[in-house]
Amino acid sequence: MKFLRNPLFKIFLIALFLVVPGNALAQSSASLDRLVSQIESMFPPLEGYVIAVEGSGLTLDLRQGMAVKKGDRLKLIRYGRELFHPVTKKKVGQKETDLGEVEVLEVRKDYSLARALNPTVLPKEGDGVRSAFQKLSFLVAPPQVKSKKKINTDRLRYNLESRINRHPRFEVPAFDLGLWMVDEKLNIKSTLQSKNLKKLLRKVQADFILVPSVRTVKGKMALNYKLVSAIDGSLKKQANILSEDLPAPDAPRERESGTQTSFKQKKDLFKFVGKQEFPYEVIDFDVGDLNGDGKNEFVLIDRYRVMIFENKKGRLKRISMVKTSKIANHFLAVDVGDINGNGRDEIFVTNQVGDKLQSFALETRPKEKGFHYIWKEANLYFRIIQPLGKRPILMSQSPGFQNPFQGPIKKVFFKNGIYRQGPKLNTPEVYGTHFILYGLTQQDLNGNGVTETIVLDNNYHLRVYSPDGRLVVKSSDYYGHDPRLIEVGVKEEIAGIVRQGDPVRFKGRLQFVKVGGSRFLLLPLNHNAGDGYLDRLVIVENSGLALLRLTGEGFEKAFESSKQKGFLGTYRVIPHKNGAGVYVLRIDKDVWAKGVSSTLSTYEWPAE
Repeated sequence: MKFLRNPLFKIFLIALFLVVPGNALAQSSASLDRLVSQIESMFPPLEGYVIAVEGSGLTLDLRQGMAVKKGDRLKLIRYGRELFHPVTKKKVGQKETDLGEVEVLEVRKDYSLARALNPTVLPKEGDGVRSAFQKLSFLVAPPQVKSKKKINTDRLRYNLESRINRHPRFEVPAFDLGLWMVDEKLNIKSTLQSKNLKKLLRKVQADFILVPSVRTVKGKMALNYKLVSAIDGSLKKQANILSEDLPAPDAPRERESGTQTSFKQKKDLFKFVGKQEFPYEVIDFDVGDLNGDGKNEFVLIDRYRVMIFENKKGRLKRISMVKTSKIANHFLAVDVGDINGNGRDEIFVTNQVGDKLQSFALETRPKEKGFHYIWKEANLYFRIIQPLGKRPILMSQSPGFQNPFQGPIKKVFFKNGIYRQGPKLNTPEVYGTHFILYGLTQQDLNGNGVTETIVLDNNYHLRVYSPDGRLVVKSSDYYGHDPRLIEVGVKEEIAGIVRQGDPVRFKGRLQFVKVGGSRFLLLPLNHNAGDGYLDRLVIVENSGLALLRLTGEGFEKAFESSKQKGFLGTYRVIPHKNGAGVYVLRIDKDVWAKGVSSTLSTYEWPAE
């Protein structure tokens, strides 16, 4: 799935840039930029020359005080002819040939001694040496506040992680150091002890730990940081940065900024509980009881990882992960449900590999750790729906040649230890309409034993069809507007000028729930620039959830949640005795900085 790539999209973005003030497009982050710049200066790229060759020994013009030490490995380069720009005629550099690597044996006051690792290579004076590109991994500790001014420490840590992640040589693992410290009953001082660092490095690979703190200096806020080695706990750098843009605490509940919702008599059905942010794009998530203990786990996916979390005191703590090839795989969706009937929910991942699907299913096994593949390389899309009062239904659909979808939606059954495609899902025959499994559900709306089909159409309207194909409901309002595209099987040639097949707009979940004796249909609501009138152009400014109450006469508007920044990726509603828990995933993509983050917001929906 990708954002639409066409000239109109680019023109719109340019126009947006011209009419929107710069301070409305980005939050000030000068202090974080200075922090990262200071850390970057500690790891400068190293470059030098071979100044003498004596047998197998090399003398390099790298001396004490430079970022070089015994044991470092450097690339050995043979420089060739000079290269000139064909139009400007200016020199752009020299041709380079990689000869292998050299190892630094000793660093002296004015030079270094080294040797070539490949004995067949014959270095000569004038050859170059250069440090190889190395990615450094940082963990960010929970910020310590030594000031009377209230600071949103969660937001500060998230901003630090996001800014570090944007540097091409730096990365922040998807690991919550703060939660780990709580679980191990450690503070930052005890965390940096040798035995605890060894325990930490068995959980996550990291080079450094950033320890931020905030204090007041002569009435101004200062961001202090210590950069500590994750290997031995030694202090590498410490500095203070004056800052005027530290994040203030969150309001007790999320509120809409700007235009209010369209309800004349707005009644908040949802109570905001909290939110958790991830410094990467979460593609989809679902919830289910994976081990049969009666408790729900959360399953989140990005492009190549399946991450399992447990809800611990309102925050998600990762307990397991299934990692696949980052290069080959491109996850599209995840669904969780007990299809094989053994009391443990399976995980079904729709996965694109090249121009086809290689979807798979995972499950736990009693008394065994981790997750096991129980279905692999299925050339199918998956989606689970759960009509009220019935068992979950696993739907499947095949990709086509040069088109993302082909053929009918089919149910999947588990029989004799194997998942099999069964009969066609009972969808109506509607002229000119090809149903796809995304943005579709089924429900007996009238209690007469007849199942209706509920879909989001290609123009973002809600439609309800009877089994014989009669259109029962068509909304005047727009829903959905997901900016992502499914391009399985679609091929582009000549830089996108010639296209074979057309991508299909992704459509989010439609879920029926029963809360407080009433039945509701929940729909994703992405507020699109153009208010739904631009069919192919989808630029989401903010998003929310729409609730329709099911009455004897059809649907009526019940509630629309406050608009929040980013597009709504998906949501789940988990009913309980006193109402329901509502979980909403939003993705915020910064088209200017090419950054992306995800926010999982939690709400409580009390029964009336």
